[in-house]
Amino acid sequence: MSKEIKVTRYMPQTGEHITEVFPVPAQAGATVLQTLQYIYEEHDSSLAFRYGCRYNHCGLCGVSVDGKPTLACKKRVAGVREVAPLPRLPLLRDLAVDRSAYFRQFQDQSLYPVGTEPQLLGPLCEDALHRNLMSCLECLCCVSSCPEYNYGEEGFAGPYLFIKLAQLHLDPRDKADRITQSLKWGIERCKNCKKCICPNGIKLKQAIQVLL
Repeated sequence: MSKEIKVTRYMPQTGEHITEVFPVPAQAGATVLQTLQYIYEEHDSSLAFRYGCRYNHCGLCGVSVDGKPTLACKKRVAGVREVAPLPRLPLLRDLAVDRSAYFRQFQDQSLYPVGTEPQLLGPLCEDALHRNLMSCLECLCCVSSCPEYNYGEEGFAGPYLFIKLAQLHLDPRDKADRITQSLKWGIERCKNCKKCICPNGIKLKQAIQVLL
């Protein structure tokens, strides 16, 4: 038994998006990622998409499934109609976004604990929210789902950076002023929005709240 699935592809030569329909097996339990691999192997080896670990550890396989950003390795393909690239992010080709271009914006933001003198800190008690935030896979699905974010717009970083800053704000080793840093990058625009989503269960609303 088979089904059809639409794949929306970005064409860098023209800047257009095209939609193609592929027949795929309706295999019980199959993921979107496995389906994309099947399309690549059986129909079109030019299809560009990213993945690494294939079991929810690398964050590379973020795509839009029926209009919702998600991880292709976690999403079951049953009931899925269309797969497309993550919106609001720079695109390379087909389903592949330019992650390096996005991350370069923050290379001078000191996204690591700073200001701590070498010393023995003693036993550390990790805050439950901090533990949750540290499971961020950097898949950028939160940025893609943010209605306030558009790549290239200055002054607003999107939720990914605020997750990183919240991680550091809750880290007892870090002495930098992450609240002022988040204000500089436009976190106040999140105050009355908070519509971003995370397919990996990151508590985005709480992360933003600790910085406001």
